[in-house]
Amino acid sequence: MVKVATRMRGLQQSTLGAMTVRCQELGAINLAQGLSQVPPPASLLADGAREFEHIGHSYSQPEGLAVFREAVAHKLKRSSGLSVEPTTQVVATVGATGALMATLTAMLDPGDGVILFEPFYSYYLSSLKVLDLCPEPVRLAGPDFEISEESLRAAITDRTRAMIVCTPNNPSGHRLTAAELKIISAVAEEHDLLVITDEVYEDIYFDSDPHIAAATVGNLNERTVTISSLGKAFSIPGWRLGYVCGPEQLIGAIRIAADSLVVCAPAPLQELGARALMLGEDYYRDLRAMYDRKRRTLAEGFAAAGLSPNEPEGAYYLFVDCSRMGVATGVEAAEILLERNLIGTVPGEAFYLNQPDRPYVRACFSLPDEVIAEAVGRLASGLTHG
Repeated sequence: MVKVATRMRGLQQSTLGAMTVRCQELGAINLAQGLSQVPPPASLLADGAREFEHIGHSYSQPEGLAVFREAVAHKLKRSSGLSVEPTTQVVATVGATGALMATLTAMLDPGDGVILFEPFYSYYLSSLKVLDLCPEPVRLAGPDFEISEESLRAAITDRTRAMIVCTPNNPSGHRLTAAELKIISAVAEEHDLLVITDEVYEDIYFDSDPHIAAATVGNLNERTVTISSLGKAFSIPGWRLGYVCGPEQLIGAIRIAADSLVVCAPAPLQELGARALMLGEDYYRDLRAMYDRKRRTLAEGFAAAGLSPNEPEGAYYLFVDCSRMGVATGVEAAEILLERNLIGTVPGEAFYLNQPDRPYVRACFSLPDEVIAEAVGRLASGLTHG
């Protein structure tokens, strides 16, 4: 009998995807998966409809089209002051997940340890397991989820070679401060660690301070690989178009890994994506205002139902403490919300290596206003309590 690879033992469909399937089966409102169900920019759709026939439909170079890489470099410089050379320091990838897999493949060996800050995006863990890398968790305490030097240093082991940082964070919405990034810089330099930063939500935040790109702080630039995508800011996650940038000597290896894994990112979409990246500040200002409104509406709905949503500083999720439901786990809370309220959420356990200290669920608010309003109405039914 043909056997499945050992690396696949214990791996299964993500909790996010499984909850989406259950929502479809029950006719529930899906607040679980970050599907980004708000309209893409009208100008991007118009460009695609008008010009798709005339743009290139063959492969691009492994590192991506020059026009796309130049647009990435311009956007990063404009939005966060991060300077990268488009010809040697940027690679187009199949989404941010493709960027992460290429980076892990190129930079780390089986058995290497990778710091994960709990709560973390669940695909980090599955990516590490597929590549036989060792997750090393650093527990962050809610509701602020701030990084402390003490907890980070305590997690370092002899096998630690890298850390993955997400800012703004999925699922907590926490934006790392300059002080927290300086802690990361100091520890990474002391232990010669690779820093992988996932900044896919860099354009979605809710105060006046602009996004801080990790690579612009301390000495992080020389050891940081920055990952992002177009899926979140432009509501096109299905395009699977991302990028990775960093020091030339690191990006050279990552480019080879990306080529080996998937050949190249979708070339026609790179041409259109380059135009999206050139949208002006008015677009991003309106984007943040829209998400801030959705955030407040859904948070008020959970609070009115007696639950305790956090106050995310960025991204488009609430991390809701469901202790008042009288449950012990997020799994229980998510099941009650699904069965009694027909609202799908993700149990907090999906974002931890070990059991969370509270029964959290994550709820996405990247949805049409009318869907959020319906979810709030279902929360108001009072069925959330056992």
